[in-house]
Amino acid sequence: MKSLSFYLVLILIFIGMSISGFQCGSPDFTGGKVHEQNKNYTGAVELYEKEVSKNPANHEAWFRLGRIRGEQLHDYKGMNEAFNQASKLSKTYNAEIFGWRYKFWAEHINRGVTAMKSATPDSVKYYDIAAEEYKGAINIWPDTVVTYLYLAAAYRGKGDTENLIECYKKAWTIGQDRSSYKEIGRIRVGQGLEKKNQFKNENADQLKIQKDVEEIEKGNYRSDITRNFGSPDLQRKDKKNPKREDWIYNKFGITLTFEGERLVNKKIDKKYEYHIDSTKYYQAIADFNQAIDIFEQIKKIDPRDNENLNMLLQAYYEAGRTQEATKTFKLAVENDPGNKMNHYILGLLYRSLDDYDSAISEFTEATKIDPNFGDAFFDIGATYYNLGVKMKKVAQEQGDESTEYKKKFKDALPWMEKVAEMKIAKAQEAAATSGQEFYAEISRDDAKVWDTLGTIYALLGQADKATKALDEADKIRKTGK
Repeated sequence: MKSLSFYLVLILIFIGMSISGFQCGSPDFTGGKVHEQNKNYTGAVELYEKEVSKNPANHEAWFRLGRIRGEQLHDYKGMNEAFNQASKLSKTYNAEIFGWRYKFWAEHINRGVTAMKSATPDSVKYYDIAAEEYKGAINIWPDTVVTYLYLAAAYRGKGDTENLIECYKKAWTIGQDRSSYKEIGRIRVGQGLEKKNQFKNENADQLKIQKDVEEIEKGNYRSDITRNFGSPDLQRKDKKNPKREDWIYNKFGITLTFEGERLVNKKIDKKYEYHIDSTKYYQAIADFNQAIDIFEQIKKIDPRDNENLNMLLQAYYEAGRTQEATKTFKLAVENDPGNKMNHYILGLLYRSLDDYDSAISEFTEATKIDPNFGDAFFDIGATYYNLGVKMKKVAQEQGDESTEYKKKFKDALPWMEKVAEMKIAKAQEAAATSGQEFYAEISRDDAKVWDTLGTIYALLGQADKATKALDEADKIRKTGK
């Protein structure tokens, strides 16, 4: 019987052989190292690939395979696959893996930046070169937001909007980068506005006719109708009432009845077929709705982001979703109650919904924050004025002789007078500084202040003041900027 010591020696020999065999590695692994030392990288990759297929737990083989694929073969997808396997198996090479990835990534970024410096609107090829370099950087490090922002800059320079948007989407998906996502919303709003303008320009004549027909209402003067529609196809006198006369416009399918100089009835004989191509309009609405979805997602993350709320407001407004826009801007006011513009914009929204009391309340809050906020003063007056006009129209349609509407014009008057005083004082100060004439320092747009004042004075029976205000408006239009 062999001694126990003999068996112990045999066990130690087998253990030593197994340890020695592992350290030396398999023929494929060893051969791969030899090829790598001899700079036969293709041969090294071939043997390392054999090694990991046979021994997938060899993290060093994965690491070496990834490094050669990246550094020598520029196969970044294959590099990442190998590096990821090495990291899963062991943390041994993590620092080196990071270093290699960063090195390759930075090389592509730097080459892209260099190309961008040479790019001009007339040298688009440099944007393409930069884009390819940034794509290479993305292949190396697919989950970095900043790389997509670099690529977005190249697409922006080239004018490739759709690929620019895809980059921003990726930046949002990877890192919830709000600035990128907002930019997509801005782009969609811009595209919507462009299409909306195209729609208006392409259909301008028909849209004007539609607007003019819709705005025909009781109380219009004959001269207003003639100016917009020309002479009627047929004029028919009322035999029983010589002051009463029908004007028939066959083209538009309407019969207008006048008594004296004023319109007393509008009858639709047939529906006028407007030749309006709404394709661009609906495309614009789709763009605005996409922007709304984006800004709403950001609002869920940060409801106090007022920049986002303002952009959301614009998108809602342009999409014709004023009710939702009002809710959004109420939140903006709650977030920042000391912001006069938030109150002012909310007031405009309320007025567009015919909520005059709420509109006046918000405009008034804006003036409390800024006692010299001329636009808010004007819009308080304009809101009272609009309400008076509405009340007057309803009264006329119902045959009501009440003059209750005049109270609203009286309410509007001090606000409009205050705006006029502010405009005059500002223009006089500017004229004294510049040495120019007073009217040269007033914007042509300011004529509407005096126009509105003149109209209110006239409605209140103050003829002299009305004439003076309207004369001021004419002078501004003739000599103002």
